[in-house]
Amino acid sequence: MNTVQAYVTKADDDFIRVKIVNAKIKEKLIGIGFTNDIDLNEYKIITITDEKKAEVFNQLRDLEVYFSDGREWCPAEVFEYLRDKKLLVGKFTMISWAAPDKYFITTGK
Repeated sequence: MNTVQAYVTKADDDFIRVKIVNAKIKEKLIGIGFTNDIDLNEYKIITITDEKKAEVFNQLRDLEVYFSDGREWCPAEVFEYLRDKKLLVGKFTMISWAAPDKYFITTGK
């Protein structure tokens, strides 16, 4: 079974937001430029261009951070969009929920 360290909750605007599940990953996120958003209990980084967003997505994938799947323009769809634009290559891991404590891990195309 996959252990969830963190997952991208939002990425369809000028920020990428990440929810931390395992505190051990916090320093790695800070190392690539994320800051703590205390109000949302998440970490965020500004990504104004698609190129910057793709760069950060690639780093997150390397850290085994998952990309939320779900409604339109969820982080998994943003990943696929950036890949369609040839800014990213390869597979990624998605997380989706059936209930608050019941989630599914799948590999993106």
